[in-house]
Amino acid sequence: MSDDAGTVTLTKMCLKHGIDMPRKGKLAARFQTAFPAAHYDEEAGEWRMEWKKGSFAESNARLEAFFAENGVSISHIDRC
Repeated sequence: MSDDAGTVTLTKMCLKHGIDMPRKGKLAARFQTAFPAAHYDEEAGEWRMEWKKGSFAESNARLEAFFAENGVSISHIDRC
């Protein structure tokens, strides 16, 4: 995926999200600033974020707002 990701995939896996976007680049740097608890999972090849039970709606809203502000479309996969 290029640094100029037009679409990212958010995979909801119950207590964590997988975010399919570039590991490095401007978007990744802004993402790390906005979500300092996020980390890149080398094995999975995507960003991961852990969420507390009951905060899924809030977490999705924050992620959607971040990507919208950065001109990136989102697709969702629910594996929970």
